[in-house]
This record gives sequence, C-alpha cells and structure tokens, in this order.
Amino acid sequence: MTPFLQLIFVLTIILFASKLGGYLTSRIGQPAVLGELLVGLLLGPSLIDLTHLVFITDRHLGEVVAEFGEIGVLVLMFLAGLELHFSELTRNTRVAAFSGILGVLTPVGLGLLAGRMFGYSFTNAAFIGLTLGATSVSISAQTLMELKVLRSRVGLGLLGAAVFDDILVILLLSTFLALSGGGSALDIFLVLLKMIAFLSLSAAFGLWVLPKLSRRISKMPISQGMLTFSLIIMMIYGLAAELIGGMAAITGTFLAGLMFARTPEKNQIEPGLRSLAYSFFVPIFSVNIGLSVDTHLLNLNALW
Repeated sequence: MTPFLQLIFVLTIILFASKLGGYLTSRIGQPAVLGELLVGLLLGPSLIDLTHLVFITDRHLGEVVAEFGEIGVLVLMFLAGLELHFSELTRNTRVAAFSGILGVLTPVGLGLLAGRMFGYSFTNAAFIGLTLGATSVSISAQTLMELKVLRSRVGLGLLGAAVFDDILVILLLSTFLALSGGGSALDIFLVLLKMIAFLSLSAAFGLWVLPKLSRRISKMPISQGMLTFSLIIMMIYGLAAELIGGMAAITGTFLAGLMFARTPEKNQIEPGLRSLAYSFFVPIFSVNIGLSVDTHLLNLNALW
C-alpha cells in the first residue's frame, strides 16, 4: 500500500474502534472518552502496535496521526470555551486561582520530595517536580462536556484553574532556569511580559474587533463562512499563545472559544464544529494518547 492508503487504513481502524469503545463504556455508565483511551491502549505498542504492523512501511505514520490528534485537542478546547460565558468564568476566579495554584504546587512539592528521597540533587529533584506540575485539562474538559457539567461550579473552576496552571508552571520553570544558571531575572520578566502581552492582545481583539468581523462574515454569501472563520481565528489564537505568550496552544484556543461565545454568531459555529470535532478529530486525539503508551517499558520490579 502507498503511504496515503496506509494512513486511510489506520484512520479507519482508529475511528471505528474509538466509537465502538466509546459506545461500550457509555453502556456501563462511563464517559465515552474512557473507551477511546482504552482502545488507544489496545491499538498501541502495548498490544497491537497499529502504526507498526508488518505491512505499514511509512515510518512517519505515527507522527501524522499524532498531528491529527493535536488538531483535535485544539478544537476540543475551542468548543469548551464556546460553551461558556466569560462572565461565568470570572465569577469563579477565586476558586480557579486557588485550585490552579494548589494544582501546581502540590505535584511540584511532592516531586521534589520524591526526587530527594531517591537521592537526586536538589536541582534535579526540582526539575522532576516541575515536570509533574505541567498538566493538561483536555481530557477533563472532554469528560465534563460529555457529562454536561462543564458550566457547573466544578467545571468552571477546573477550566479556570487550567489557565492559572499554565501561567504558573511557565513562571516557575523560568525562575528555576534563572536560579540554576540557565537564565536571569530579566528572562523571568520577559516571560511574564510575553504572557501579559498575549492575554491583553487576545482580550482586546476578542472584545472589540472579533464581534464586528463576525457580523460581517456572517452576512457574506460564503459557504460555511462563519465556521471557517472561527477555525482560522482558533488557529491564530493557538499560534499566538505559543509564539507570543509562550503558553500552550490549547490555552489560546480556549480563549478564542470564550471570545466567540459572546457573539450572536456562536449558534452558527457550534453545530458544525461539534460535528467535525466529535466525528473525526477528537476521537483521534483520545486514541492517540493510548497509542503513545507502551506498557512494556514499565519496570514493575522497581516498585519493590
């Protein structure tokens, strides 16, 4: 088979298996994402190793699937933002800040402690703690949306905490590099300045420019014009988060969703985007997490 046909084959298996796994877990009262993750584990190197079967000759196929999954998580977080109102999120600022700070400091502290207990130097142990402090909220957001509790106090607190988490981890990492000799106080200031610049620019654009552009685009005789426009803005916010703010792209797409949620055109965007996301991109993202796990690498003897 040509590389293109190999890709089609793998995507077909992933989509079919993900929906089957999601259906089976939903039948026992669990979120569909659980089934998709388990399917990924079965299709990955732990058992079947789908992207390395004997007739799969394209060695970059796994990377292509992973990139489809990355698009999936961007769309997923955009949808999460689209379901919320900015005012709802700001009302839970205190809860989000407290959760985000504890959500970083607790794993960082425990990682540092564990590293020291295993004999690592303070610097190496601190780095281990910082890697544990970096978390992703995408699976949690998907689960909350499936359970229809995204706009609950817990859901709002979780998503707000994710933004604080992203900012705090980057600041802590910059401080760590400065103190360990890899940077300076100026570097920390620049990191903070870049974050403020991104958040300020994205908020200004979303509050004052985006509504006017959305109104104009919605009146133009363009096939699926608003949906395409929203995807373009989503990707611009994701790029800006990485390149300007030094933050995760999913933070940018989440903010883009929040901005579109304030516009009347939201109702034109959401149905088509939801269909696109949950029929193709999001299942690939969920399965790809399992595809990335190889349980053979676990050394269980190290636990004893």
